[in-house]
Amino acid sequence: MSENLLTVVASVVEVFGLIAVAWIYARRLRPDLTGTLRLGMNIFVPCLAFSSILDSRIEGREFAIAGAATLIQIGSGLLIGSIFLRLIGWKDRRELLMPIAFVNSANLPFPLLLANFGTEGLSRGVLCYTVTNLALFSVGIFLLHGGARMREAIREPALWATVLAGILKALHLEPPEMAMRVPRLAGMAAVPIMLFLFGDALARTRLTSLREAAFATALRYASGAGGLVVALWLLRPEGLLRKVLILYALLPPAVINVVLTQKAGRNAEIVASTILLATLLSVLLLPALLAAMR
Repeated sequence: MSENLLTVVASVVEVFGLIAVAWIYARRLRPDLTGTLRLGMNIFVPCLAFSSILDSRIEGREFAIAGAATLIQIGSGLLIGSIFLRLIGWKDRRELLMPIAFVNSANLPFPLLLANFGTEGLSRGVLCYTVTNLALFSVGIFLLHGGARMREAIREPALWATVLAGILKALHLEPPEMAMRVPRLAGMAAVPIMLFLFGDALARTRLTSLREAAFATALRYASGAGGLVVALWLLRPEGLLRKVLILYALLPPAVINVVLTQKAGRNAEIVASTILLATLLSVLLLPALLAAMR
C-alpha cells in the first residue's frame, strides 16, 4: 500500500472509528449529552474557529475564493432543492433544504483535512466552515422560521467568533501569544467532542422516512457536484484550496440541521434520516475522493 493511500485509510479509520465508538456507546447507555452539545457549540467550536482563522497563513485572494465557492455550493443546494421540491409537490417541506444545502463543515472535514493535508489544509477548511456557519445561522434560520425568529442567528457564539477573527485578520491585528493559548487549547477539544456528538446523534436516528431521505440525499450530492463545477469554472482555485473545495462540495449534511429544525418546530425526522443515509454513503465516497486527490 502506498504512503498516500495509507494516510487516507488511516484518517478515515480514525474519524469513522471514533464515530462508531460513540454510536456503540450511545446505543448501549443512552447518555444525555445535552450539556456536552451546549459546551461544544458555545465554547470549543467557537475557539477552534477563532484560533484557526488567526493562525492561518492564507493569501487574501484565497479568502475571497473560498467564501465565494462555499456560497455557490450553498446557493446551488437551495436553488436545485427548491426547484425539485416544487416539481414533486413538496414545497411545504422546506426543512429538507437544510440537509441539501448545509454540509457537515466541521465534524468530518477537519480531522480528514488535518490528517491528509496538514494544518494548511485545515486552515483553508476553516474558511469554508466560517462561511457555511454564517449562512446556516442566518439564511438557514430564516428559511426554517420564515423570518420570524432571526434573533436566533445573533445568539450563536460560533457566529461571533468567526466574525471577530475575520475582522482581526483583515486589520492585521494579532492578540498576544499568551492570550491565544486559551482558545487554541479549547479548540483542540472541538474535533473529538463533535465527532463523538455526531456518533451519538446517528445512534438516535432511524431511517423512518426512507423515500424522502433518499431523494434529499441524491439532491445533496447532485447539487454539491453542480455547484462545484460552477465554482471551479468561475473562480479557478489552484493547489490545496482546490482540493479543499472539492471535498467540501461532496460532504454529507450536518447534524446541526436536526437541532435547528427541531427548534423551529418542523419535521426533524426526515432531516435526521437524510443525514444518516448521506453519512453512510460518505463512508465510501470520502475515502475514494481523498485517494484521488493525493
